[in-house]
Amino acid sequence: MSQKTVAWERIRQLNLKAVESRSDYELSSNCLLIMENIASRLDITLTKEIKRSYCKKCKTPYRNCRIRLRKRIVSVTCNKCGDIRRIPY
Repeated sequence: MSQKTVAWERIRQLNLKAVESRSDYELSSNCLLIMENIASRLDITLTKEIKRSYCKKCKTPYRNCRIRLRKRIVSVTCNKCGDIRRIPY
């Protein structure tokens, strides 16, 4: 097995663990930080589904977020830190 296949497997496991433990913010944010570190070390681009499942600022999964649609832009607001992500569609 190459390093990238092992890294992808760990990234998938960490993402699942972060999603399962959404109620425990500390555990889920640690999983997401480790996942990002693995991806950056091996120059792996995360998929859209993984990237859009958590807040980039506070590193917590979107548990309760506000989603607004207007003028071909999806605005996702994190309820924990208030960060806004705008995604075109």
